[in-house]
Amino acid sequence: MASFRKHTNGSWEYRIRYKDRKSNKYKEKSKRGFKTKKEAQLAAAQVEMEIDYYGFAEDGDEKTDTYFESWLEIYKKPNVKPITYSLQERNVRLNILPRWGDYKLKEINRNEYQKWINELKGHYSEGTVRRIHSINTALNDAVYEFRILRENPVTRINIPKDTMTNKVIKFFTIEELNKFLNKIKEPQKKSKYQHSIQYYALFSLIARTGLRIGEALALTWDDINFEENTLTVNKTLVYPTNSTPYLSTPKSKASLRTIKLDENTAHIMKKHKINRNEVVLKYKNYKRPETNIIFFQHDGRWLRTNVVREYFKEVCKRAGLPILSPHALRHSHAVHLLEAGVNIKYVSERLGHSSIKMTADTYLHVTKKIEDQAMDLYLRYTSI
Repeated sequence: MASFRKHTNGSWEYRIRYKDRKSNKYKEKSKRGFKTKKEAQLAAAQVEMEIDYYGFAEDGDEKTDTYFESWLEIYKKPNVKPITYSLQERNVRLNILPRWGDYKLKEINRNEYQKWINELKGHYSEGTVRRIHSINTALNDAVYEFRILRENPVTRINIPKDTMTNKVIKFFTIEELNKFLNKIKEPQKKSKYQHSIQYYALFSLIARTGLRIGEALALTWDDINFEENTLTVNKTLVYPTNSTPYLSTPKSKASLRTIKLDENTAHIMKKHKINRNEVVLKYKNYKRPETNIIFFQHDGRWLRTNVVREYFKEVCKRAGLPILSPHALRHSHAVHLLEAGVNIKYVSERLGHSSIKMTADTYLHVTKKIEDQAMDLYLRYTSI
């Protein structure tokens, strides 16, 4: 029921008392500044109708930083993988709150938000911008779960597409890859554990299988069947910054896979297994791990992903190659398979991609080359 009163400055105010269905408590909503009582009555009638429909009055006065803290704790932390939560928390902390943290939820403006997204696209890839756009999910929960907003102001925001230059992937040619692997085998005088061939085995394995670095570091000897020369991927190593590493399920269901090892790679892994035992015996401070993990540091724990990346860069420098990351070995494997004429469906399954389209889109320059070659073959055949 609405009540009205006129202030000394001549303006009118409405005040509505109602029972909030969410909390089951009585609340009030008021607004002043109307020139006439009629204007106040019309505005109050609209609000009463909306309260009757939605069961609550729109407020949105909660600060964005306060809201996101609740959203992460209540709706995300219990329901997603720790690594996913870590990425979402980092995204909120580093991207969303610096820009929107001082805003009230109701102050987030669609046009202003779209402009911000457009600006982000000038600095990040399309995928990164989409991850930053997780504010959309949070505001949906503000509408449908927390019931503190009537509508989400950032639904159906346009994320600018990547251009071809944005989507260029980095990989080694066959010649560069061989140069890289040969450089690792060269003995280093200053190396503390010169007898170890661990990094040669690790990088050879990734380059010949297309494994993600986390999948490779999580492997145990039980995952390799030397009789059939196959390797099973059923876990990944997550190494959060300043936190304890842990094993998690792979990136997607498609990432659960068993792939074939070529004879040379299988031979390298057999040699690495023997070498691991030799290294533990040769160096007094080298510990055998409690589990049968394939790759481990001198204290018996998993190899650290940041250490692997730094070593990779050092080898690139020594070999006079572009300074890439270990993920370039995965890209290299995919590109080399496609250039060799291997069926794209096989390549997609071997990489653990969720769809063939993802593989085709990622390696567009190669698949385009294959299409052109196929068309040339067709034209030659039909012109006979």
